[in-house]
Amino acid sequence: MPNLLLTNICNRNCPYCFALAQIEAGTTRANWEMSWEELETILSYLNPHVDVVSLLGGEPTLHSKFKEIVTQVSNKGYPIKIFTNGTTASLRGIHGIAPHDIRIILNLNMPDTYNVKEWKQIETNCMLLKDQIALSFNIYKPDFSWEYIKEAILQWELKRSVRIGIAQPIKGMNNAYLQEKDLQPASSRLVTMAEDLAIHGITLGFDCGFRACTFTKEELGILAECGTHFLFACKPVLDIGPQLMTWRCFPFSVGPGVTLTDFSSLKEVERYFTEKWASIQKKGNTDECGECRNMQIASCNGGCLSRSFIKTSFQM
Repeated sequence: MPNLLLTNICNRNCPYCFALAQIEAGTTRANWEMSWEELETILSYLNPHVDVVSLLGGEPTLHSKFKEIVTQVSNKGYPIKIFTNGTTASLRGIHGIAPHDIRIILNLNMPDTYNVKEWKQIETNCMLLKDQIALSFNIYKPDFSWEYIKEAILQWELKRSVRIGIAQPIKGMNNAYLQEKDLQPASSRLVTMAEDLAIHGITLGFDCGFRACTFTKEELGILAECGTHFLFACKPVLDIGPQLMTWRCFPFSVGPGVTLTDFSSLKEVERYFTEKWASIQKKGNTDECGECRNMQIASCNGGCLSRSFIKTSFQM
């Protein structure tokens, strides 16, 4: 299901920011908010009670009508997933709104990257909405730490699962991301993290862009024993922003997108982006990907497509 970019405004400055192209350069307006009319158009492509409405930004809770949007979308019968940094008081405003149908993915960086007020707000939001919150953790350097993630989950009694993402390059931008040479060391460290968290019943769930070959067979076995939810796919996610401009996913939002209303369905948009770059995706991130058994049986897509663009002169 697509991601709805409610605004390009954000109160943080994460070095790996996936939305950097939108926040800095990808829009026709300096600051923008998605209108209710635009939102209703997007909802017309989705099925109530079935399709999840994912709200992102920027920081989605900074939309001036955030609570109203969540309320109205929920009243229309759509399950909601909110991706947030958790530092705003606006988040707690949704307390009590369809708690069983609203999931919150709270991205938590190292504690020393927040000021006292921000960390206190995160704690307040987590304590209030703990039954709905799962933490998210983005890897952009190989020597990452996770002790604070474990402590937050146990102390604030959050859901015992962590979304794991790998920071990917955005062509034309200078965001921090995990370099190719660091993928295997970071993957091995991730296995250690999974083993440590599994002791406390905490499981990991991969986001898109992982590559199976960065783990050994033994490491994959350990991850499976720890209850890890694998994902070695790289497929169009669809990020929809101002004026219904739609991109394959965040790493591609610095380039030209398409207008949602030029297509009759989301499947049609996904097919467009899949076919547009099929020739480069089938090569994968490395020279070995083309002959890889995992690629041939489609259990792995060869890593994030944006990495394939970075290593070639292929134009978006």
